[in-house]
Amino acid sequence: MPPAAPRSFSPVSALLLTVCAGAACFAGYQSWDNGQRLQTQHDRLALSEAIIEELLGEVTRLRIEQSADGMGAPALIEKLQTYAPLMSDARATEPDYQNAKKEILAILRAFEALGKEEGWRPVVARLETADPREDFDEIKWLLEVAVRLDLTAGKQIVKDVMLGQRLPNPRLRWFACRVMANRDIQLARQLMRQILLTESARGINTDRAATYNMPIPDKSAYAVTGFNNFVTRYLQTDDPKTEDTLLQLLPRVEHDQITIQECVKELGRRKSKRAVKLIKNLYDAPPLAQQNPLFLGHVIDAIATIEGPDAVTWLESKLPTAATDVVAARIQNALDCVRSGRPVVPQIAPSKGPRD
Repeated sequence: MPPAAPRSFSPVSALLLTVCAGAACFAGYQSWDNGQRLQTQHDRLALSEAIIEELLGEVTRLRIEQSADGMGAPALIEKLQTYAPLMSDARATEPDYQNAKKEILAILRAFEALGKEEGWRPVVARLETADPREDFDEIKWLLEVAVRLDLTAGKQIVKDVMLGQRLPNPRLRWFACRVMANRDIQLARQLMRQILLTESARGINTDRAATYNMPIPDKSAYAVTGFNNFVTRYLQTDDPKTEDTLLQLLPRVEHDQITIQECVKELGRRKSKRAVKLIKNLYDAPPLAQQNPLFLGHVIDAIATIEGPDAVTWLESKLPTAATDVVAARIQNALDCVRSGRPVVPQIAPSKGPRD
């Protein structure tokens, strides 16, 4: 059978193909052109917003200076000293708090408008003379000002505060953790991880500190009470190494109960299978041998949350020897929940830090 003759296109088909190709090219050009115009408009809008923000900062600075005794950075620092304490005064009414917050944000904007050249030296000079206890509220916001004026140098100051090398004060260290997390999340995670792995409420473990090449904090920076706030701040960074870090803390006898409790709650929330044995050990041998019903309750909830129905045998074995009626009720509640397939109540929720 002879081979089929090659198929030829009619003039109409060829014309149709040409028109389609032309239309596709035109559509592609239009799409590219529209994209270019959109990018140009976006760039112009960003420039306009930057100009408006700069003008707003200048206007804000002038307004604050007019109500102060001086000008420039000293005037802004003076206003900071006035409004900063109202942000953490429990006696301040909600309107006063909101007004103080508004003024603090205005002062930060004004410092940015002032710039590094005029603002940096007065801010650093004030940080050098400030007392971490007496001037705590002012220092908090000066740290925020520092990173806004010069990110690199400001981060070094914040890092020194975090590590207890500068302005030693536990509460300032916790605030510095937040400032660092907002500016450099990777560095914040690393530093907080190292703090947790080298320090406790009892101070610093020098051998572990040497392993991480960590400086020894000033003794005034030790979080003798409230070390658990480092855990809270750390959890807020959502570090990929969180589970590994918390698992290292659980068996360490130097940690206080509330610090371990925060670790247990988070590992329960994450349903960490690797934590089960360690958490069960904590039920039998709680930190400092304190049979705290609240702590034991969190241990019970964590085990029930992680293991679900598999926790029934363990829970049943602990029920007859429960230290108090409160603990027994917590075990019974956990049993009721896992048997019915319901979440453990109260459910383990992510930790939230205090309002700054």
